[in-house]
Amino acid sequence: MTRLDPAEIIALYRRCYADPPWSETPEQLDAYPDRLAKALERPSFSAWVERDREGRLIGICYGWPTPADLSGSRIYDLLKSSFGASAVSQLIAGSFEVVELFVHPGARGRGIASALLAQAVAGRPRAWLITSPQAPAARLYQRLGWREAGPLPGDPPLALFTFDGRRCRR
Repeated sequence: MTRLDPAEIIALYRRCYADPPWSETPEQLDAYPDRLAKALERPSFSAWVERDREGRLIGICYGWPTPADLSGSRIYDLLKSSFGASAVSQLIAGSFEVVELFVHPGARGRGIASALLAQAVAGRPRAWLITSPQAPAARLYQRLGWREAGPLPGDPPLALFTFDGRRCRR
């Protein structure tokens, strides 16, 4: 596996999340390097990347298995307050958590996100992610068999999407 360059990931993140529908503020964009550093330290961190012909990073998908203990995380707390602890456990326990998936705006529409996501969930019985239901990616997820489990508070509005790999196998 090639070593991931955090600076390269951060630059791509900034390019992808500065524009709508995310329109992250400079403060939000500046907070990403710390989140990425913590993600890279996770022992169960997994990533898939796509590069252009010149070797530049144009897409990345990363995540990890959802832990059994859903305490002490802002995301898990948001899910529990929105759906209830029992429902969240049923929705995401034992699933792969797709934490980030982003593709350079100039490389979109080429199937890169689909390919990265397919690699991330290959062989996994279940997966989940959070995105804006207004984001173009939400339509992609639905075409790929993901289901919107319900809304979450946020600006832009967010939703939990789940994937059942057992249902989608041929």
